[in-house]
Amino acid sequence: MFGRSKRKAGDNAAIVDFWTWWPTVRADVEAAISSGEWATLSEQFSRRVEDIHPGLEWEFYRGTVARHSLVVSAAGVAELRPVVARWGALAPPPDATWEFHTARQPDPEVLGGSIGIGEGVQLDLAQLRFAFTRDESSPEIAVIAYHPGFRMLGEDARRSVTFLALDWLLGEDGVEEWIGEIAWVTEPPEGAAEPAELGAAVEALREEYRTPQWILLHGEGAGGPIIATVQRPLRPVRWPRFDTHVAITLPYREQNPAGLPEAESLAALREFEDTALSTAAGADGVLLAHETSGGARILHYYVDADSPAADDLAEAAGWWKDGRARVERHFDPAFERIRHFR
Repeated sequence: MFGRSKRKAGDNAAIVDFWTWWPTVRADVEAAISSGEWATLSEQFSRRVEDIHPGLEWEFYRGTVARHSLVVSAAGVAELRPVVARWGALAPPPDATWEFHTARQPDPEVLGGSIGIGEGVQLDLAQLRFAFTRDESSPEIAVIAYHPGFRMLGEDARRSVTFLALDWLLGEDGVEEWIGEIAWVTEPPEGAAEPAELGAAVEALREEYRTPQWILLHGEGAGGPIIATVQRPLRPVRWPRFDTHVAITLPYREQNPAGLPEAESLAALREFEDTALSTAAGADGVLLAHETSGGARILHYYVDADSPAADDLAEAAGWWKDGRARVERHFDPAFERIRHFR
């Protein structure tokens, strides 16, 4: 059973209300899953999920460890990830019957079956193939989906089948974290392979980045050279709670002719980042990039808007002694303000 919310958003109290209500309907849901008789239950679930936030999707599915799972998903909408993260944080611990997820989990066995599209069209998912490539400088894989039946489908249906198949193969979070450009074609693409090969490629990439990596980037701006250090993979799904961008600009006095920091200023920048700012961010924020040029370093933090981390960072920035720090903050759950680093 599944549904999608449509009404006006509620607040965090609706999440608490949901988990207070859940034990009162748990047995009814288990009975409905067995019998298929949902009566008013689906309407109740839609209403409860809608009270949390519009646009959320919910679904009952078989569990990965427990017998059943309840998924409340942001459906790929970055602005909704912090909402489902808060919902998931208050979920009860899993037991033999129930587990709870904030994204659809991988279920590659589904790709051995078929799916109905419109009236009278059944696609044998075992015929689905993926061609995929990876730019070695980027931790993401570009994918082209192909199925012989795509010739019978419209563009929207091809897109729907492609994204459903990727979700079944990799899980929603796996697609968000590791898949870049996605396309679908009606003729076999070069390098088309069975889905398991794409799954293995994603697993290899995940293993490569098991420990996040920092890379050094060089560029040229109007004021001279720019040096940036960036954490990768730089995907917001990795930090679903952190929806607010806090940019801290620290000017420095001691610099070379190119405007880059030297000696004491360089050491002070490093120490300030590692001590005052790191402490201020705590467990509710993360530094994802910093860029240095023209006598200033900009540190890009992302924090949980429901925490004091943004205020704490702003206060800590005021302790900088090598010039007057500047702090800007913006709601940015999709990480648009650091997209140029990807």
